[in-house]
Amino acid sequence: MVVDSKMTNAWIFLNEDEPSGTNYNSPNSCYQTLIQNDVYKSLDMLFICFATTVQVGAQTVPPSSTAPAGSWTLEIGSASHPDSLTNQNYMDYVIRDARKNNPDIKIGVTLNWGDENTLSQIFGDGSTPAKECAQQFAANLVAYLDHYKLDGFDIDWESPLCDGTSIAQLSMLLNAIGEAFRARDDKKFYLTLSPAESTNLEPDAINANVDFINLQLYSGFTFPQEFSSIGINPNLFAYGCKFESNYQTAEQAVQDNAQRYRYNIFTNWRLNSDNYEFEQAQQLALRKLVFGQG
Repeated sequence: MVVDSKMTNAWIFLNEDEPSGTNYNSPNSCYQTLIQNDVYKSLDMLFICFATTVQVGAQTVPPSSTAPAGSWTLEIGSASHPDSLTNQNYMDYVIRDARKNNPDIKIGVTLNWGDENTLSQIFGDGSTPAKECAQQFAANLVAYLDHYKLDGFDIDWESPLCDGTSIAQLSMLLNAIGEAFRARDDKKFYLTLSPAESTNLEPDAINANVDFINLQLYSGFTFPQEFSSIGINPNLFAYGCKFESNYQTAEQAVQDNAQRYRYNIFTNWRLNSDNYEFEQAQQLALRKLVFGQG
């Protein structure tokens, strides 16, 4: 499905605490400035990084007592924070505070790119048909999103994840997830792809199921024609901007998009590096520039 409306989105990376020595609840932390400066109000969609896949068990969502034996689900990646807080604590806090600051915000989770087996392991040893494995994961994914009151699932598509996932595997997963999302008449779930490269992408599954594609245009090797040339609908493309490390300003991103692409959607990497004050200020500026405010 093509999203025709304008959007300003961003990723947030839960592993990181800035400034050094703070945690989520520190008054001067990068997480509190998102609230204090109404940065969440500048977002249509927030992507929480990074989730991974795990086999269902007693403590997973959904638990093994309700999910098919041996099936796979999502779990937020692990990291330790000051005062014994976890990434799951941070995810809960971000969801709570983002929705309080901006009741209209949509929140998704982004799948980690850093392990080639993250998606391929869903298909197991072949004892369960591959299509059934994909459908089980899709059902578990919906249960996970429901549990945390989330709105979407994003896949960070780059090496090594893209190298370790076959075309057939990704296509089955996208088709199964898209079908499971569309089956829900009571809620809109977003399925998005955030690629740096086109390795093992199959256009039919993407065009039929993905809502928009956050091109990592800041990578230095990501070009729209690489994706459109294999049949992916260019109307799905979104502008992946990068305010981290002063890579670009909001004004530069908007000008570049106007001159070269004309996409409706911007998604920013990211809101909370050690340069978070700049990143968050640019996110606010991006909102004003895209929507003609101020």
